[in-house]
Amino acid sequence: MENKHSTDGLAEDLIRSFVQVASAEMHAKTLLEKRVSELENGLIDIEDEQVMERQFTAITSLKEAIGDLAELRRGDMLYLYELYGAKGEKEQWCTVKHLGIAMMTAFEAWQASDKDEFLLSGYLKKNKLFLRALTEFLGVEVTECAACFADILKGGTHE
Repeated sequence: MENKHSTDGLAEDLIRSFVQVASAEMHAKTLLEKRVSELENGLIDIEDEQVMERQFTAITSLKEAIGDLAELRRGDMLYLYELYGAKGEKEQWCTVKHLGIAMMTAFEAWQASDKDEFLLSGYLKKNKLFLRALTEFLGVEVTECAACFADILKGGTHE
């Protein structure tokens, strides 16, 4: 059977790309919140003009980064959705984005731990929910198995 999505895993790569970009987007949001909190809570010397200028420059830069990252993520998600003929459930868009970030963040928490089994189990559960929402979003067979999902994307069969 011909692999209409290319043997290099175009769809899989786009999925990984938008999840990573979404994670970077959330990280930039966290940094922006930190900078604003530092100002609001008096942790920045507001009397020092250079310090204030650096803080406002960083805030402006983070706002731009968030916009740029969001645009990249949306582009990847839209391309992926259209790759499957836009036949899926577009209402799953935000669920896919949020579960993708949750899954990746849970994986990073597990990596930062001493390989805590509770954190690994949480990551695996979030990954299953992400895959289920993603398959609904794309309009392909719903599966919680990453290997089966990859096979579906390559035009294979799911058992």
